[in-house]
Amino acid sequence: MVKHSGKGSVYMVANGNVINGIPEISTFVQSQASSMRMAGWEVFLGIVDDRTSIKGIIRNIRRLQGEVGQKKPDLVHVLYGSMTALVSYLGKRKLPLVLSFCGSDLLGVPAPSFAWRVREWVGRFIGLWVAGRSAAIIVKSNNLLQSLPKNLREKAAIIPNGVDVNFFRPIEKKEARAKLGWSQEARVVVFNPSKDHNQYVKNFNLARRTVEDLARYVPNTSLQLIANVSAEEVLLRLNAADCLLVTSLHEGSPNIVKEAMACNLPVISVPCGDVPERLVGAFPGGVYPYDALALSAGIQEVFKFKERSNGLEQLIAQGLTADLIAERLTQIYCKVQTENIFNK
Repeated sequence: MVKHSGKGSVYMVANGNVINGIPEISTFVQSQASSMRMAGWEVFLGIVDDRTSIKGIIRNIRRLQGEVGQKKPDLVHVLYGSMTALVSYLGKRKLPLVLSFCGSDLLGVPAPSFAWRVREWVGRFIGLWVAGRSAAIIVKSNNLLQSLPKNLREKAAIIPNGVDVNFFRPIEKKEARAKLGWSQEARVVVFNPSKDHNQYVKNFNLARRTVEDLARYVPNTSLQLIANVSAEEVLLRLNAADCLLVTSLHEGSPNIVKEAMACNLPVISVPCGDVPERLVGAFPGGVYPYDALALSAGIQEVFKFKERSNGLEQLIAQGLTADLIAERLTQIYCKVQTENIFNK
């Protein structure tokens, strides 16, 4: 990627935790920040590390206000709705706000707990309230766009997260397995169970039943989880596996699917989020019903093919590399900058 001349500065806000005094932010946020820097933007990163306690929320608002006042960016971009969006809105001072909805912040979590459903409804209401006061809205997939009220859709753009294909790239399976200490003979299906409340959305029970059925027909099959590991570990597991399985109840544009495609790992998925669009030209792999037997049959077809997929080729053709997504974000940022100047 070629670095362009400076275009301005943006303060990106995301959920995160402070561990040993160091902010920890998800890989996709760091990747997006890096790609925007390469596109010529000065990027500052901020986190919201407490969205539930009044004391923590006030602390985060004050910290964001202080950092925005010190860094003096041109705009603020918050990468999640719900309370994270509200904290960013209250902490942005007079700067324009760009709000990205990612999935559960619009669709909620179909958990059985009534209390949790109320919390999710409140979070969605807060996110939409902030969206109505934002300079621009970004959603990751068409189903998220359709989840917005009609009056907000006109200022929303569908821009999935891009993938850094210089990092997520094909590696020889034997090499990856040797580094992980995995058997070279085993058939390995990888699955992302996520963490916290989002585990329910990932529908792990269906994934487990699928692999249990698969093991009846394909001996020496195992299910490996991708959770709470470094980006380097994710890269190795995607290249060491034979297939990625996705069974989510709903999604926006799941990063793990695009990262698997970048590694040419076949993907078997249920029809959630934008996954059917991503996999439309990918082979082997595909989209199957919410049925363990059907998903198991799909994985068996992948195993029979004994080849990697053409995922990377499809990802590039769909314009979902980090640098190409940075160009689309640049258009949003520049439009917001221009409107903010004229509105002053």
